Amino acid sequence: MTEENFMPITGTFLDGLPADIPSQNWSRGDWSQQFDVFKDMGMDTVILIRVGWRYMSMYNSKVMRAAIVEDEDLVAAFLDESARVGIRLYMGLFDTEEHWARLDNEREAAVNLDLIDELLERYGRHPAFFGWYLSHEPPLSHSPWDLWNPLIRKMRRLTPDKPILLSPRYEGRKWTPDFVRTPEAYAQVFDDVLGKVCDRIDAAACMAGHVEFTELDGYMAAMKPVLDKHGIEYWSNVETFDRDMPFRFPPLAWSKLKKKIEVARKYTRKLITFEAPHFLSPYSMWDSGRRLFDRYMEYLQNRGR
Repeated sequence: MTEENFMPITGTFLDGLPADIPSQNWSRGDWSQQFDVFKDMGMDTVILIRVGWRYMSMYNSKVMRAAIVEDEDLVAAFLDESARVGIRLYMGLFDTEEHWARLDNEREAAVNLDLIDELLERYGRHPAFFGWYLSHEPPLSHSPWDLWNPLIRKMRRLTPDKPILLSPRYEGRKWTPDFVRTPEAYAQVFDDVLGKVCDRIDAAACMAGHVEFTELDGYMAAMKPVLDKHGIEYWSNVETFDRDMPFRFPPLAWSKLKKKIEVARKYTRKLITFEAPHFLSPYSMWDSGRRLFDRYMEYLQNRGR
């Protein structure tokens, strides 16, 4: 028998560039195996967290002008693999980790406006290109609407049929220990931010890892009416890496992942994770990531999934 309110993880970010987690140095064949696993897990969504970061890019881009470029066009590869197994893909953008980090949202937006044109020229007709992901994760105090609004306007104008996804963080104890927003304060500030966004964001997959496990229910309960008010579908990013360890970042303990899932299913419409290939896969570079995959699949099977 299946539990009526049971909710599996049906989406994952893809981190094709070594930013804050190490590279697994996978070939196209490795990625192909992983996409087969996605399908076996019941996933229907993958999200490119970014197509470029600092001086690196996933393809040879005239806009990003990266010093380090993948041998193969990984964006095209992920789109092809998504189409092969029947999964939809959200396209991420370029995080310079320079302009916006200096509060120069205008310059960060400018390079990404050019990137949108390049991405559409290269991949716009691909059947797996389903939506857009706003890759930048600025604190709410840094006027994120100044960065998001030009991008959203262009996305809506050029691709009105493609949904736009955001993955904001709850600003809890594991984000800024010296300045913690309570669930109610965070919800109020996020409501104000959304009031300054120029057009619709279709879904927000809030990161579950920046708050204490004992406080997660409170943040989700406060966030749901805000997203409902703005017509945004509430998802949860149940990260599968552990923020509590003294180093960055090992796979999460199964008991912690189960806790995130069971809280999130009370409030949200969809669960995604950062990031299944590294932390929730039979091919993970981490032995504990392979074991986490085993425990999670047992969890699915025990509920008739």
